[in-house]
Amino acid sequence: MPTGLMTADDLVAVTGMKTSTKQAEWFNESYGVRVIRRSDGAPVITWETWEALNHKTYGISSNGQGPKKRLVLVSDNRNQK
Repeated sequence: MPTGLMTADDLVAVTGMKTSTKQAEWFNESYGVRVIRRSDGAPVITWETWEALNHKTYGISSNGQGPKKRLVLVSDNRNQK
């Protein structure tokens, strides 16, 4: 599995959306998270976060102890000017 930040092409492949605004909306609608966005509006998400979102959604745990109770993901930057 890839690691590190998703590229622009990765985000299109995962979300099916071409614009950064639609990609961010997709993550919010699909997983209930507001992703961090760069100054140009592009979502910033790692492959590890993507995996954690999927694990949480499907109740999978990598340690064999069931789903985690708390998962800290990403925050938005609405308060930045």
